[in-house]
Amino acid sequence: MSSLPPIWARDEPKGRGRQSPLSRAGIVRVAIEVADAEGIEAVSMRRLARELQAGAMSLYHYFENRDELLELMVDTVAGEMVVPALPKSWRPALEAVARRSRGMFHQHPWVLPILQGVPTVTPNLLRHIEQSARSVAALEGVRPELLSNIVNAVDDYTIGFTLRELDMQDRRERRSWDDPNVRYLLESGEFPLVAEFVASDSPLPAPDFELGLKWLLDGFEAEID
Repeated sequence: MSSLPPIWARDEPKGRGRQSPLSRAGIVRVAIEVADAEGIEAVSMRRLARELQAGAMSLYHYFENRDELLELMVDTVAGEMVVPALPKSWRPALEAVARRSRGMFHQHPWVLPILQGVPTVTPNLLRHIEQSARSVAALEGVRPELLSNIVNAVDDYTIGFTLRELDMQDRRERRSWDDPNVRYLLESGEFPLVAEFVASDSPLPAPDFELGLKWLLDGFEAEID
């Protein structure tokens, strides 16, 4: 285990050579561009060295390994989840945080699959969590555990909904009731309620993030009133 401070807490190393153009922020910026365009699998020290027209070994002057690079990449884009002007009322504040988070996940679709493997204590991730907690902190007389549950539920809903959206995009086609496999099942007679609920030639309803978020917050509002 490295005895060095976390990558985001270290001073910027001095560049090698008199006029080294490299910096941690610059390397991370290029890494994010590559990941956004081609996926996180395309991000390697060798690939970044080509993009930066530098030697691959020179990048290890700034990062001990790829994991440190990923950590700083995640921390950097996590800053996009922080709402610049957080509303004072709890419900608009949580809505703003959820929308901002979903927007970041769509802008950088590689983040969610690797987020579980990145330490949760990075500056911008913690700022996001702090802001989520601040969204409900003004609710008076509400048990702390319920406030925590509200924040976690909104976070879980946002992540789960966005994962499904991104998965549908990856398949590049939207399944419909007109799919031969779906039609075969509906015509089997085993699913009469589903068959009655939709016409077999109607498209599946598009997921509605705002409607689901409204239902979720409506439930919490009823709970705390």
